[in-house]
Amino acid sequence: MADLAAECLEEFGEPATLSRETVTFDKKTGRRTAVVAAPVNTLAVVDDMEVLDDNLGRDVIRTVATMLHKPDVNDKLTMGDRTWIIGKVTTIQPTTLAVIHFAEVTNA
Repeated sequence: MADLAAECLEEFGEPATLSRETVTFDKKTGRRTAVVAAPVNTLAVVDDMEVLDDNLGRDVIRTVATMLHKPDVNDKLTMGDRTWIIGKVTTIQPTTLAVIHFAEVTNA
């Protein structure tokens, strides 16, 4: 099943980049600094998009991205000129081998 999922993503997926930025706090200087982890190249497929109103006068686009690499919440998924922020992540693993990851994403 893992081979089939990887084959489907290779056929239908688009090149994407997962990037992560964390903030650390230095107690000595009292400053916060951003630490950027090395980006991960992956293949991803984005499903149909749903437009939501966030009650602040702007539209939020929400959808599900399917990928082989496991993202964390608040990671950024970049596909072409569009950037998505990762929300809830669900991993499908019929055995102990993680096969595919579904991530609820919103536009950045």
